[in-house]
Amino acid sequence: MKFALLAAFIVSAWSGVAFAADAITEPAPAPLPVASTYNWSGAYIGLQVGGGWNDSRWSQIGSPTFNTNGSGAVYGGQIGYNYQFDKYVIGIEGDFAGSSVKGSNQCSTTSGSICETKQDYLASIRGRVGYALDRFLIYGDAGVAFTKYKFAETQLFLQSFGGGSRVGWTAGLGAEYAFDNHWIAGVEWNYYDFGSKDGQSSQTAFVVNNRDRENVVAARLSYKF
Repeated sequence: MKFALLAAFIVSAWSGVAFAADAITEPAPAPLPVASTYNWSGAYIGLQVGGGWNDSRWSQIGSPTFNTNGSGAVYGGQIGYNYQFDKYVIGIEGDFAGSSVKGSNQCSTTSGSICETKQDYLASIRGRVGYALDRFLIYGDAGVAFTKYKFAETQLFLQSFGGGSRVGWTAGLGAEYAFDNHWIAGVEWNYYDFGSKDGQSSQTAFVVNNRDRENVVAARLSYKF
């Protein structure tokens, strides 16, 4: 009987020591790290620079149509506001850019003549809808666009066909990445359509119709407040 009690005591004591050893040598698992989620909500302001490619079609009564397609730099800035709910981001943005986009070609079938389309600026007010993957945002945009063109024959018979301010529409796609809580870099493509406009020669009663469209790709850097 005494031997049985002693054996039971030894087994119980050994079990306690083994349990304590296991508790010491097997630490509790560390908590899983909490994923950092960037919030795109807030106002921002920034700069942009890129290139534009225009498609300017001239139509003259009694003459074949021709194009003065060209390209150039666009450079300016943007200001806007985003609001994020869940992984979706909606916003509004306005931008304004100077432009050196210019194109020229022979005026219809008149040998030795040169006609030119020149753009002074490009601006827009657009709504944006995007999908956020933490610090990465992809989005689409659309809105109203503004520009100013000049149309002229610059060689052979010098004459201006006016131009002036135009209003059209724009739509495009973009992607942005937030490097920290304030600085955001991105790239954006937009298509612009400014419709048609008649312009009368500065020298005669001759009228030309101009149909203008443009593609712009720009790199952007913004600061979010």
